[in-house]
Amino acid sequence: MKTLISIIAVLFLSCSTLRANPPSETKKYFSKKDIQGLAAKYINNNVKVNNPLIIDIDNDGKFDLLKFTSKGNIKYYRNTGSLEEPFFILEDKHYSNYEVNSFLPVMLIPMFFADSDGDKDMDVFCIMKDGYDSKTFQQKYEVTHVENTMFFDNTVLITIILVLVIIALVLVIV
Repeated sequence: MKTLISIIAVLFLSCSTLRANPPSETKKYFSKKDIQGLAAKYINNNVKVNNPLIIDIDNDGKFDLLKFTSKGNIKYYRNTGSLEEPFFILEDKHYSNYEVNSFLPVMLIPMFFADSDGDKDMDVFCIMKDGYDSKTFQQKYEVTHVENTMFFDNTVLITIILVLVIIALVLVIV
């Protein structure tokens, strides 16, 4: 499944263009190792959002959460904590008045959108569970990274994610 999602993301990103909101001065670029270190705190979040889309919506240098609801809405949870110690509050129940008309209104896996190489475009980091560390008593995560060579705004980004989810589901069913 992770290979399928990676292939779809690579194909899509090689054919399109992604530009997030202009980065804030505090925003930096993130490596796979950085995202792997942050993954557990964002996936196991205080608002119990399963498989969130994790992106810095408000350009404050901290990742926020987007949740796709069963009613077709997207909820935006703002991070009021820090980058390393996030704490989320519901900021908008109908983010950008965006509505999802899909038979699968949920994310299949959590994804981070962050700049991985300082080129100021959002790259995709797909997060998969990779076992449990019995020494630290924590879930381990594997990060798959897809470099984006194009530009999208947040609305296009959300649409792309929904299309990828639908394509992945169709491929799994077939």
